[in-house]
Amino acid sequence: MAEEGVVRWGILGAGNIARRFASSLSNVEAAELVALSCRSADKAQAFAKEHGIAPSGALSDESLGRPGAAHEALLADPSVDAVYLSLPHALHHDWAIRALRAGKAVLCEKPACLGAEEAADVARVACECGSLFMESMKARFTPCYRTVRELVDKGEIGDVVHVETTLCNDMRELVRSGKTYHSKPVGGGVLLDCGIYCASWLDDFLPAGEAQVTAFAGIANDQGIDMYASATLEVAGLSATLECAFDRAKPRQAVLVGTRGRVVIEELHRCQRATVYADGCEPRVIDAPYEVDDFYGEALHFTKLVAAGAEESDVMPLQATVRCARIVDAVKARFSLGRDALRALEVQEGALRWHGEFTSSDALELGNAVARLSREYDRGVTVRVVREPDGLAMFEWAADDKAPRNQEFAQGKRRASLACGHSSLWADVAHEVDGSFQDLVDRSTPDKFGTPEFACPVAGAFPIRDERGALLATLCVSGLHEGLDHELAVRALAEAEGKECGWDVPVYAWLAR
Repeated sequence: MAEEGVVRWGILGAGNIARRFASSLSNVEAAELVALSCRSADKAQAFAKEHGIAPSGALSDESLGRPGAAHEALLADPSVDAVYLSLPHALHHDWAIRALRAGKAVLCEKPACLGAEEAADVARVACECGSLFMESMKARFTPCYRTVRELVDKGEIGDVVHVETTLCNDMRELVRSGKTYHSKPVGGGVLLDCGIYCASWLDDFLPAGEAQVTAFAGIANDQGIDMYASATLEVAGLSATLECAFDRAKPRQAVLVGTRGRVVIEELHRCQRATVYADGCEPRVIDAPYEVDDFYGEALHFTKLVAAGAEESDVMPLQATVRCARIVDAVKARFSLGRDALRALEVQEGALRWHGEFTSSDALELGNAVARLSREYDRGVTVRVVREPDGLAMFEWAADDKAPRNQEFAQGKRRASLACGHSSLWADVAHEVDGSFQDLVDRSTPDKFGTPEFACPVAGAFPIRDERGALLATLCVSGLHEGLDHELAVRALAEAEGKECGWDVPVYAWLAR
């Protein structure tokens, strides 16, 4: 520790987020930024000049003559007490461990690691070394978050029984450019970038317990980068949702549902405003601006921990980092499909056998149910019900935001269903498992930008069979993609049969147990 109780900081990495952190750190009275390490000498010097670092503290691989030399020199500097690790995600694990073993306190930009195994490894080393490690989950240190945490602890909305989180951004052009960490094959993807923020809310406001994914939809692009994920989870008997995206913009919020009310938090990753809906009370708005900016709270908290010689944060402890990583791991694992998914789809189809003759009135009721339920989603759909003995289209409807190509998609889904003898999703899953049905699984449909929509293009047609297995009709839904077309069809059929999705019928078949 430097004289007069000042915590001396070093930063590994000189990207945009490092610059933002350095600017915020300048407002923490007990903190001094003394060193920076990166690859480029020009970049190191420019960063040092911008943030008041002495020229001797501007370390670069270029000036030292080999890759990694700058970070090593920073960690070997006895004048550095704490480091902010802002390197690409894939480098966090190794450099965090090096820093901890060098005796440095480590504030690591989220996600702390690529998965729970790496996070547990870092936590173990931190404990062995007696060195402070904290994941940079900056939302937890904002005035708004602290206010929400206090009112929940006081029981203002009763016991929390459900948590909803959504962090969706339209970043397709940025990801497509390949110029940032978002699109890296290792360390990229929306779950590590945005999903980890959602996981932090689930971890902090639900009881401790292993997260089980009970429903899932997702999109990965042709390089395997997860672009969209939507999951329903169960934690210690309570439910939660996690949704994140690089391919669409939606309100970014967390909702804490209690036994006596709820809290809606805006901009969950940078929260400054929330609304409390307590039973029997008028809605109350919490306006809680940043004290300086969105980094300041965590920078101040961590600086105080270092000054006090603490080995762990009480706000973002080591086990919280591990638990958050486990939640993200559980969701990410659902991007892999196996033969059990095919068996689950068959079970689902068996649970939705039609109760008798399929008439025009049934088609009208079923099609209207799809149209009504589709209002719960973020896009409209095209619906088509075809009587299979003679190919008659008994019902057809399209939302205002649909185009003629959606009718073509609906027809293609029907052809896939007829060809494989199951729901059209079955063909897509079978293709993932063993490469079959290549001719049915066409992934080249361009979106409005002229680039492929990396979705599940054949999901959404569901066979309507009688109790003996005879094919009566096909229900086709197009417009939602990522498996939600299939889900909507299943929900409408379950409703018609008086069954409940998630209980009598699994919502997403490949997660059925």
